[in-house]
Amino acid sequence: MVSLESKIKFYKKNGFLIINNVLSTKDIKKISYRLNYLRKIQKTKGRGLNEPGVDKSLLYNLHKDKVLKKLIENKKWFHQITGNILGSDRFKVWNAKSNIKSRWHGSAEYYHQDFAYWSGYGFKSSNMISCMLFVDDHKHYNGGMWVFPGSHKKLYKHEKFININSLQKNLIPKKILDNLSKKNKPIAIDQNAGSCIFFDCKLIHGSAHNISPIDRRIILYQISTEKDYDFEY
Repeated sequence: MVSLESKIKFYKKNGFLIINNVLSTKDIKKISYRLNYLRKIQKTKGRGLNEPGVDKSLLYNLHKDKVLKKLIENKKWFHQITGNILGSDRFKVWNAKSNIKSRWHGSAEYYHQDFAYWSGYGFKSSNMISCMLFVDDHKHYNGGMWVFPGSHKKLYKHEKFININSLQKNLIPKKILDNLSKKNKPIAIDQNAGSCIFFDCKLIHGSAHNISPIDRRIILYQISTEKDYDFEY
């Protein structure tokens, strides 16, 4: 069994850490049922909430949902890994959402670093992480995530563009990605439902369109220490 110390060492070197089978089959079914319920009651109209051919592509404010909090955020594994990565057991989940990358139509997410967005919200510290839970099997063929290991040690230049939902987004230019890939090629995060990945807010990551017949649902938790969250605007 790999020790927690070794896992954190791997994270610090690579900028991400995969934890297998954090959810039981029973809990996955409960989470899936809850997402289906929220999909029905949350509004469908609004930029970023739907996509061409997809009536619902995003569920929001999931960190406020008591059912999901009990099944995920309140669990020992979530607190243990988060606290050790951030170096503090006093942390805050300040946002959680579910990206529903629908079969046949789910859209791409170009390579970027989350802190390119988060710094615009007013955050000064980059001691921030995400935890992505795989509700469905998460594979390269259904629009799964790709990452550049070790790319979290520097914030790179981003270019702005307007995506398919008329949202302003950021991407890392091809020249930078070409140079990075010569040293450290991106890898696909191929994992089964019930596992998760913790990753640094500066880790370069992205995903392709889902043109497969298999849905790809995830829940993404965005986390900082309480100290770094409670800043003055």
